[in-house]
Amino acid sequence: MVADDYREVGAKILDPIANNIPLGPMSISFLSLLTAIASGYSFYTVEYDLSNKEFLLLGSALVFLTAVLDALDGIVARKRGLSSKRGDLVDHTLDRVADILIIGGIALGPLVNTEVGFTAIIGVLMLSYMGTQAQAVGAGREYAGLLGRADRLIVLMLVPIVHFLNQEYNYMELMCYAFAIICTLSAIYRFQRIWAELEE
Repeated sequence: MVADDYREVGAKILDPIANNIPLGPMSISFLSLLTAIASGYSFYTVEYDLSNKEFLLLGSALVFLTAVLDALDGIVARKRGLSSKRGDLVDHTLDRVADILIIGGIALGPLVNTEVGFTAIIGVLMLSYMGTQAQAVGAGREYAGLLGRADRLIVLMLVPIVHFLNQEYNYMELMCYAFAIICTLSAIYRFQRIWAELEE
């Protein structure tokens, strides 16, 4: 939710790119999926002893590209009058697939306990589900709570860099614990808000 407050600032920064990019919104969406695949694979290939720790930086950079492309597709769609329910469906679906691919790569890699990694995925998916389910039942899109998608992408960019610079703690696993706990609690919070709104 924190990063969502700066959505308009990000849109202004990306506006010149949106005006000149030759790709359509659907192509941009699928390009963001490719960067998510590459990011997850980069995290997956990091060795436990960090002998190839540069893959942490590569994974972080690819998360950044995924975030930029994810924002860009919507901006391009609106500018060109191409916004549609089908486009929204594809966008939300690919966002969830990207979440699974990136965090799944971390979960299956050697730096994070697999159970913790997949618990993180469950928390992330439940949080995102509550956001879109609110819209489905007529309560409007729900963004309340911590570690929404924009926040998670920022965390997924920064934590690998921190882990690259300092191996005092396993920051990647701590991140997954945070996703598992905070996203689950935020999903419960969203459910309560939606429940209260539907009663009114």
